[in-house]
Amino acid sequence: MRDLLILVAIGLGTYVLRAAFLVRARPTPPAALARLLPHVGPAVLAAITVPALLAPRGVMSVGDTLPALLAAATAWLLWRRTRSLPVALLGALGLSFLTAWVLP
Repeated sequence: MRDLLILVAIGLGTYVLRAAFLVRARPTPPAALARLLPHVGPAVLAAITVPALLAPRGVMSVGDTLPALLAAATAWLLWRRTRSLPVALLGALGLSFLTAWVLP
């Protein structure tokens, strides 16, 4: 029961935070906030991606980090050359499996 109350409180808190922007009288955010908002997306993407590349299992090790870094670099290079996301993803996935198989 306690867990359910915690989940309800979190849900209500999230709803109140989102609704606060809808209820406010000004439809646009303050200038300082509007200047920073374009940087939120790239910062969140980097915060998710960098730890997943450098420490895929929570600890940095050559056997885990090297395949992830090589796959990311390969995906970027293939995408830049072909402009095809499926080609980039499949090529990087193949290289990742190959390096994970070769490295212990």
